[in-house]
Amino acid sequence: MLYIVGTPIGNLEDITIRAKQVLEEVDIVLAEDTRMARKLLGRLDISKKIIRFDENAREEKFILISKLLKENKMAFVSDAGTPNISDPGFKLIERFKDEVEIVPIPGVSALTTLASIADIPMNKFTFMGFPPAKKKRKRFFKEVFDSKIPVVLYESPHRIKKTLESLSEFEDYDCVIGRELTKKFETIYYGKISELKIREEGEFTLIIKR
Repeated sequence: MLYIVGTPIGNLEDITIRAKQVLEEVDIVLAEDTRMARKLLGRLDISKKIIRFDENAREEKFILISKLLKENKMAFVSDAGTPNISDPGFKLIERFKDEVEIVPIPGVSALTTLASIADIPMNKFTFMGFPPAKKKRKRFFKEVFDSKIPVVLYESPHRIKKTLESLSEFEDYDCVIGRELTKKFETIYYGKISELKIREEGEFTLIIKR
C-alpha cells in the first residue's frame, strides 16, 4: 500500500490526525527531501526509514521501491503541502497504480489556502504552478493574459520581482498574493500589481484575477 500524504506548508499544527497516524503506521517514508522529512518526523516524535524520491529518480530507484512495496507499507511526502501539486508525486502514482493500492491522505496546500481568502469566486480557476525560469516565459505569461478565469501561480523569493514585472508587461492585474502562508511572517496582499509593496522574502502564491 502506498499512501500519498499531505503535510503542513509551514505551521506544524496543520498536520491532520490521519496524516500523523499514517506516518506512525507505515514502514518506510518516501520523501522529496529527506532533510525536510526527517525534521517533520522528528517534531512528530516518529522514527522511520526514509528514502529519497525526487524528480531526478532513476529506474534503479523505481525497482527498489517496487521490491519494498511487496512487503512494506509506504508513504510519500513532498517538501511541504499536498503531494502531486508542483512536485514529482505523479511519477510514483503513474508507475505503481497497477501494483498497489494508492491511498490519498488529504492535507494543506498553498493553492487552496490562498483560494480560501480570495475576494473573488474561485469555483473555476487555472493552476499553472511555477513560471519557467528562462525559456518560454513570454508564452507562459501570454497564457495568463489569455485566460478567462483566475490563474494561480507559485513563485520563489528570488524571482517574484521578475515575475511581477513580466505579468505587468501584459496588464496591471488585480491580484491576491500570499507570502509565507501559515508561517510566522505570513502576509496577504490585495490590489493591483503596481500598487503592491511586496517584501521579496519567502515563498509566494499568487491569484491573478481575470
